[in-house]
Amino acid sequence: MKHLDAIIRKAEELTAIFCFSAMSIITLVAVFFRYVLNSPIIWSEEASRYLMVWGICIGISIATEKKAHLGIDIFVSFAPQKLRRVLEIISGILLTLIFAMVLVLSIIFVNMAVRTGNVTPLLRIPFWMIYLALPIGFALSMLRSLQVLVKIIKGDKEGFEEVML
Repeated sequence: MKHLDAIIRKAEELTAIFCFSAMSIITLVAVFFRYVLNSPIIWSEEASRYLMVWGICIGISIATEKKAHLGIDIFVSFAPQKLRRVLEIISGILLTLIFAMVLVLSIIFVNMAVRTGNVTPLLRIPFWMIYLALPIGFALSMLRSLQVLVKIIKGDKEGFEEVML
């Protein structure tokens, strides 16, 4: 199971790195072409936007694994020490349930996009391929949230100590 987890973690990291790197390179090249060569790359903004969507959706999962969602941890960190563990468990359960609900909604959303058959204006990519980032990202986030919840229940702080408040 740890081997599968390592593969998924590496895939998340590589996907996010690729998306944000490609987005940055495309944007820099587009700026150069527009303002230096006076010849804009018309598809660059669209490609950058969709790469950012994918990078952010995968990044949510990475942040969840590292317990780096500030909004959830801030309330727990201000609680008395005896209450913290209970609040962390409740917070983990709520976060997992939220990811599960949004996962179901995003699957419905992708199914609607598949049925419409719409494509992006310039790149002609089916929109469902762009929107697929949502259920993949939320499924991974739900998985990571469950992993964090198990660590909290077991009392294992390893892996996310450095980002806790």
